[in-house]
Amino acid sequence: MIKKLIFLVSLIISTQTMAHHSFAIYDFATQVPFDGVVDTIKFRNPHIEMTLKIINVDGEEEIIHFIEGAPANMMVRSGVRPAMMSPGTKLHAVGSPLIEDSTKYFLRSIRTEDGTVYAN
Repeated sequence: MIKKLIFLVSLIISTQTMAHHSFAIYDFATQVPFDGVVDTIKFRNPHIEMTLKIINVDGEEEIIHFIEGAPANMMVRSGVRPAMMSPGTKLHAVGSPLIEDSTKYFLRSIRTEDGTVYAN
């Protein structure tokens, strides 16, 4: 009985973990480039979040929402530090849109002003 209960609990936990880490909600075949200035950043685990102010084709300011990116610890290991993405920092960012809401993106890569590229 105990073994069955442990198996059931571990099955539920593993299913939830796999669902959390699925990126099927994004259109990874599409990569949209943006040049702008970091408006807000949440540099944390399990995933960073960022908004980027851009000037759109109509000459108007627009906020781009990167609702998910790599975990902060992975970004630090690849050389990205929070200060490199602090509000006011100019960046080139590439995102893949959320399938159900194309105004929100997964952060695929950034290029800093010195030309260094960091990709997920």
